[in-house]
Amino acid sequence: MKLLSFVVKEVKTDVVVVGGAGAGCRAAIAAAEEGVDVVILDKGTVGRSGATPCALWSIQAPFGKMGTDSRDSPEQMFKDFVVGGRYLGDQNILEVIANTACDRILDLERYGVKFKKTEDGRFYQTPMPGQTYPRSCFIIENGHALSTILAKEASRHRNIWIRNDFMSFTVLKKGNRAVGILGLDMKEGELEAILAKAVVLASGGYTSIWEFSDNPPTMTGDAVAMAYHAGADIVDLEFNQFYGTDVLWPASVRGVVVLYELLAEPFTDANVYNSEGKPVFPKPLPIRDEAVRIMYKEIMEGRGTPHGGLWYDVTKSPKPKEEVRRIYEEMTPKHYHFIKNAAGIDLVEDPLEVAPASHYQCGGVYINERGETTVPGLFACGECSGNYMGANRLAGSALADTQTMGAQTGKHAALAAKKAPKPTIGPRVLGKGRDVAYAFFKKKRTPVSAQNVKERIRKVVGEYVAPIRNAKGLTTALRELRKIKSKLIPNIAVPVGVKYNLEWVDALEANLMVDTAELTVGCALFRTESRGHHFRLEYPETNDREWLKHTAVRMRGGKPFYFTRPVIFTKMPPPRA
Repeated sequence: MKLLSFVVKEVKTDVVVVGGAGAGCRAAIAAAEEGVDVVILDKGTVGRSGATPCALWSIQAPFGKMGTDSRDSPEQMFKDFVVGGRYLGDQNILEVIANTACDRILDLERYGVKFKKTEDGRFYQTPMPGQTYPRSCFIIENGHALSTILAKEASRHRNIWIRNDFMSFTVLKKGNRAVGILGLDMKEGELEAILAKAVVLASGGYTSIWEFSDNPPTMTGDAVAMAYHAGADIVDLEFNQFYGTDVLWPASVRGVVVLYELLAEPFTDANVYNSEGKPVFPKPLPIRDEAVRIMYKEIMEGRGTPHGGLWYDVTKSPKPKEEVRRIYEEMTPKHYHFIKNAAGIDLVEDPLEVAPASHYQCGGVYINERGETTVPGLFACGECSGNYMGANRLAGSALADTQTMGAQTGKHAALAAKKAPKPTIGPRVLGKGRDVAYAFFKKKRTPVSAQNVKERIRKVVGEYVAPIRNAKGLTTALRELRKIKSKLIPNIAVPVGVKYNLEWVDALEANLMVDTAELTVGCALFRTESRGHHFRLEYPETNDREWLKHTAVRMRGGKPFYFTRPVIFTKMPPPRA
């Protein structure tokens, strides 16, 4: 067996992008178009890993006359975002998203992404809860097509170098400036420093620190923990968006999304039912944070299904069965047929047990309208960034964000790189990161596996950071996570292996994951009110007087320091109480 190399390789570039899904690829393309050299790092395969390939077809853009409803506009999209986010989204960023969404979708068409169109060539758009006018454009072949086509477009640029199977775990700094990424080249089994004039974090959210999620298990919050350790401000982590109707049972299709939006009157006009056979949603269909809270309350009060969920039941729809089937065949054919083939259940014929699952993050790394974090040289975009979705996200806005803020961030990272000095790093900084990574190979008295540690974290977060939470549970979670951090993480044992050492990757992930989980619980304890996807039993009301602001956390003296940041209002101040 090849001996471990303790030498850290160095590679230099202008811009390094961590994450190769929707936001990362779009950022890399925008940076490359500014004429700089770009490296994309992905711990899986660029275009095929991350959350984007799992997304459904909905991407918001206010096309107006080019879409379904000529009354729609960027101004209305902006207003819907502000209201839907409970006035907690920074409006400087929301303006960028609303004003550039149409242009970015036209870019996607140019790259080869196909959209459903009307006979006269307009964008086919569907109405979703929280949208004043139908605004969700329909991506043919869903997020998978979007992600793979973006990866293909990135590969066309000679100044973009794609690095698959690269586990990033540290933002490198010189003084107060970010100058690169330290990570593991899984193919070679070697640590490598990618030095860059600008660093872009775009590796997705932290949905998979929860036990029940509809996202890939790799969404462990790496970027949040890396940014935190680099000294960046992190905001609003308490606003984890749960999606109400993920399949809970049968186990063979656990976590598959069945769209609650298709229960609306224009589609199936159906509902979700409790164990007493009573519908739980009012009409019109509530937006996501309200829908999840309604469902979770039913389950908590003992009116759930045998496996702890509720019944997603379109068999009671007043519409003809074949019309209902046509809706699923046209809107979500892959999910519909997967459930049918894997579980033997035709959801048009039989109800499904569903429950709220971790789906999306509204919080993350604090950024401005250029994607800049509070650390010079460090940028963030996509789901790992925060402070613009607010306390709740409307359907179709996540993919819109990847393209709008992805392009915006990539462009400004490139412009910053043109002005920045050549990146260098000292041996002490590299040695510190190297020691963290290689510590997992040391012999342990009471060894534990990284996979078991990750499962322990997920159980703690899943139990205590639920859609409805309280101080007692959150305090328990914080205590348990700190035990994991102090007792289990140092005892993770990894077998010595050079190439594709997946247990080493698990260990590096667990080390980041526990920090992101601790910060999430800390933010949830800090916000003593209920708003959007954060509901505290002891503080059931929204308190604009004291809490119309971001929760924020940064590292101080090696520990988290919690404080608040003001919300940026550019055009639409909150209504007076």
